[in-house]
Amino acid sequence: MERMCFKFSIRAGTEEIYDKSHTDIWPELAEAILDSGYRNYSLFRRGTEIICSCECVPSIAEAQKKMKEKYSSLVDRWNVEMDKLIIEMHDETGSLFTYDLIWHLDVDESRSQ
Repeated sequence: MERMCFKFSIRAGTEEIYDKSHTDIWPELAEAILDSGYRNYSLFRRGTEIICSCECVPSIAEAQKKMKEKYSSLVDRWNVEMDKLIIEMHDETGSLFTYDLIWHLDVDESRSQ
């Protein structure tokens, strides 16, 4: 399992639409995300800045590959909707604006009881 974090910006004035599109996310998209290996997928918004954090099983590359290969038409439809809202999500090489994991604290199950 690998963790991934990336950021992007949405257009000012689209915050409510963006939030609602994720509150009412397409069930088939949520299923595709899980089937592809993404877990604990979270979006955080501050104004027009969005930060995404998720876990990928078994790896980021494998989750991205499966999503692209198995669900490309669904992702393409979703991206048409999101392209109206998102300003930029990728750098000049086409890569997501990712953050490197520096530190993570797992919950010790024996201590949480």
